[in-house]
Amino acid sequence: MADEKLEMTAFITAKPGKEAQLRVALREVVAKTVEEPGCILFKIFEDLENPGRFVLWEIFENREALRVHIEKDYTKAYFATGFMERTQVMKLKSF
Repeated sequence: MADEKLEMTAFITAKPGKEAQLRVALREVVAKTVEEPGCILFKIFEDLENPGRFVLWEIFENREALRVHIEKDYTKAYFATGFMERTQVMKLKSF
């Protein structure tokens, strides 16, 4: 349903040589996103055994909250950095 919480996990891999820049960009977008009214959780982790590989755990109140997040200038700026080699997003639901 459109009113249900939207839970996602994103797996993000930095382009070779862009690991430090991606870390900074992720910290910046996380700091701003957690202040959004529709954001329940937005947390980033880095793989200790594979530096430059990140897992983003995100929960938004609903699809509209995610849409608002995607339209924010800082979210668009993050995607425009080009520091990511690959991003895979899984939309999840608990049961």
